[in-house]
Amino acid sequence: MKKIILIAPVSELRNEFSNLLSQDFEVIMAEDEELGFNIIDERLEEISAVLIDLNMTCSTDYLLIRKLSEDMIFASLPVIAVSDHSPEEDELDFLDKGFSELLTPPGIRQIVVNRINNAIRAKDSFTYSEMQKMLKQLPSNIYLKDAQGRYVFCTQYWHHLHQDGEKHWTIRGKTDVDIRKDKQNAIKAMETDQVMLRTGEGTDYIIEENEDGIQEFLELIKRPVYDDDGNINGIIALINDVTEKQLLKMELEKRSKTDQLTGLLNKGAVEGLISMLLSNYYKENEICALIMIDADHFKNVNDTFGHIAGDRVLATIGRLIRNTFKGSDVAGRIGGDEFVVFLRDIESKEATIALAEKLQNEVLNAFSGDLDKCVSLSMGIAMFPDHGRSFEELYHAADKALYYVKEHGRASYKIFDEECM
Repeated sequence: MKKIILIAPVSELRNEFSNLLSQDFEVIMAEDEELGFNIIDERLEEISAVLIDLNMTCSTDYLLIRKLSEDMIFASLPVIAVSDHSPEEDELDFLDKGFSELLTPPGIRQIVVNRINNAIRAKDSFTYSEMQKMLKQLPSNIYLKDAQGRYVFCTQYWHHLHQDGEKHWTIRGKTDVDIRKDKQNAIKAMETDQVMLRTGEGTDYIIEENEDGIQEFLELIKRPVYDDDGNINGIIALINDVTEKQLLKMELEKRSKTDQLTGLLNKGAVEGLISMLLSNYYKENEICALIMIDADHFKNVNDTFGHIAGDRVLATIGRLIRNTFKGSDVAGRIGGDEFVVFLRDIESKEATIALAEKLQNEVLNAFSGDLDKCVSLSMGIAMFPDHGRSFEELYHAADKALYYVKEHGRASYKIFDEECM
């Protein structure tokens, strides 16, 4: 039930309006304007309208109206004058003071109630319109939907909308599927709306848009809207452009998983990814390979040519690994001069050998001068599922094969077999 405040001294007029309205409103009484203003100030969110004795407020030069007009927080509150008689023509100057309505007895209850409710709606409408204008100045997009998920208004028409080229196109009455270019995100929006309208639980999430060749990230914050009876009758939402923030976050996440020298995944990231792939995706009839790679005699490179030259060697090997193993393959640096590559769903062992030989040749041809004779690779290879079904099993087998290569002259590769035991 809506609450209204009736500000009037004890009188027949006050009693008449109190009795007339008590069936439809919760009527709060105040005997003078100072007391009435204090109640309004304390309980503004509860009060829908103010009724005030016209004769009383005229005698104070409209004290309450003046106090309310000093603060915009009271702008949405209609002030209705009540009087025991209709004003004469020379008394009509009160209309310029800001009253929304004048009520005089005798009154038919339903008509008086309707006139008060109309004054409340008129003030709400004015504030709503003004609020829309103010919200349009913000960079965020704020929108309102009804209980069917149809737009009532939004402060901005962002470029992800399909506007049909109409001169006076409006979003009002349309759904996300009707207007959004990205149908997948449109369906997601409507699904989250339906859940919210059913449960009353707000939601926050980020979507990626790639329309018109532009990558953008939008944050959506949605909350239900309730009517006076506590029923959900719509959705209020905020859309923020968080592209810069999200790209920075993605870059930081990438850096946290990337070896800065080589550009490959770091130890934790590459081992975690390979373990996840083997646990969730691969079946026994698929062929995969894990290759352990060491730069031969790397300590001698550092000792002879210095750490700057050593870093350049590692960076070059990282680049050649990225160029040799592409697509869905996973590559990382797991130690000082140690690398690992996981070949996903390859055709055969021979295909693995061909790639290992290609990488070896690329590395042997990558350096000139004194480094030319110093840099080569030793590689140990384990095959899934023959040599293991988990990262740990494949790593153990590939490491044994790598050790075999190191013990037999380096600068070569070896697929795990009984010789490596």
